[in-house]
Amino acid sequence: MHVRLLSAITTFAALAALGAAAFTATASAAVTGYTTHAVTAITSHPDSGAHGNDWADDAFTRTAHLYYQGEVPLVNCGGTTTTGHCYRWTGNVHDSGTFTTRTSGDVPGNGYLNGGAVPQLEVAVTGTMAGVYHYVFFASWKTASAGLVPLTQNGTPSGRGTTGMWPTQFFGNGARFWDGAGTPEGNGGSVGTTGGWLYTAAPGSDPQCPHVTSQWSDASPGWGAGAVDGNILAPDAAHC
Repeated sequence: MHVRLLSAITTFAALAALGAAAFTATASAAVTGYTTHAVTAITSHPDSGAHGNDWADDAFTRTAHLYYQGEVPLVNCGGTTTTGHCYRWTGNVHDSGTFTTRTSGDVPGNGYLNGGAVPQLEVAVTGTMAGVYHYVFFASWKTASAGLVPLTQNGTPSGRGTTGMWPTQFFGNGARFWDGAGTPEGNGGSVGTTGGWLYTAAPGSDPQCPHVTSQWSDASPGWGAGAVDGNILAPDAAHC
């Protein structure tokens, strides 16, 4: 978002490089897939843009889904785990809510610049945001619980509370994780793969420029940096 605060985004191409055999459940494991989900109300979430700044604060509802895929060879978990097992998981989060721009900062995207300087956000504008982000990862634990995911979150997240690591909150502190490329937790910062968020400031959302409307798509693979991704503009009356 975004709500991005993501690092080391893992692509599906990296996943494929592991080979299909790495995802085959071991013969000794009876695969019984199950699904769990949790809902979190998130407020005052700083939203990062393409210019390295936090351009807005978000308030939204996040619904997280987690899917157990079965046991896989230990090579996917670095070759060894404290449990002696390695399990493949997939998941996603669905976000829906609002954003409010921070004034005196850069706009989030590069659309509508016409080769000029990056515009500033001059007024506080509230619009809608919604998106989905996907995950593929390996864990040392087979069990997960929605009860471990917080019901609320406020302010700047960290660690497993960031969007990139969100599904790891379904597990206890003793669980360890590897992303789809086999990078262990702490070295990559994300178990996410692909996704995106759409931001819309409708006409009238800027009281000083009521006819201005804008939209920004913050999605993989470019994450909102292209001119084609649009922008969120919040000019004052002198710049309508």
